[in-house]
Amino acid sequence: MAETFNMYMIKGYKNEEDAKIIEEILECIDGIITFKIEKAFGAVELTFDDEKVSREEISEKLKSKGFELKY
Repeated sequence: MAETFNMYMIKGYKNEEDAKIIEEILECIDGIITFKIEKAFGAVELTFDDEKVSREEISEKLKSKGFELKY
């Protein structure tokens, strides 16, 4: 298992309701080990197994709900 940890800004994030939606999406993605949404900054700390899921795949799932991971 190769763990990748990064912090990403979330394009499209506006409020607490968005945080709940993002949380629901991330909880359903196989390969995400931990995540923490930084609500004050509109960012997310992600630790994921890059052998199971890529940053691009995570971003695509978020895009389906109007969000996007930014570096």
